[in-house]
Amino acid sequence: MTNLSQNSDIADDEYLSAFYRCAYGHLATVVGTGHQPSRTVEIGSGRGLARLSGHSWWHSDVLPSEALTLRNSAERLPFHDQSLDALILKDTWHHIPDIEAFLDEAHRVLRVGGTIAVFDPYWGILARFVYRFLHQERWDTRTPQWSFPSTDPWDSNQALTYMMLRRDREDFHRRWGDRFVLTEYQRHIGPSFLLSGGVSRRTAVSGAWLKRLLSWEERRGPWFDHFRFFHVFGLVKQ
Repeated sequence: MTNLSQNSDIADDEYLSAFYRCAYGHLATVVGTGHQPSRTVEIGSGRGLARLSGHSWWHSDVLPSEALTLRNSAERLPFHDQSLDALILKDTWHHIPDIEAFLDEAHRVLRVGGTIAVFDPYWGILARFVYRFLHQERWDTRTPQWSFPSTDPWDSNQALTYMMLRRDREDFHRRWGDRFVLTEYQRHIGPSFLLSGGVSRRTAVSGAWLKRLLSWEERRGPWFDHFRFFHVFGLVKQ
């Protein structure tokens, strides 16, 4: 099981703590202010790092951890119909092997007007190169299907939102447009993420310097999107 004390390696790192505050801050913006924490669930919350940013959502994951409120699969949500205000997915969407089964479940458990808030890999020029050639997780845009075989919770296709929201955008609207309204937000976080090495491969680059770079990146306009690694979007239940 994950020890909550392991969160200190993130909380004590100036860049990583700023990265998570940035990510969860954007997710909170998508959800808005009309939700109750007791009716908001993060899917795939792992260590429960949203708590470091002051968010008191319910935390769930398929893997056991002391940080969890409950343990469950994204494709089988243990909630009553129309019982939730929001579902939060930070770097989780691309790990769900049957994303349409999740969307079916999400539509069932969310109230009308409830939101799925997603933070996931973006498909900018720099991000595509890094995710395809330098990242440990799979980036496969050639597969015709959104689903993928999985024998481990860490299996993934980081290109999943690219396929659904760009390559197959018309198909996505045909399948889901009568149940969810897609709300797209800005792209976020640029080369600071690459230079940091992320959580698992943290480099020796100064966290304080990377934090300043992150702040600079977040103030850039749409022209900088080619260099960003993540995007945020919402699906609002109709």
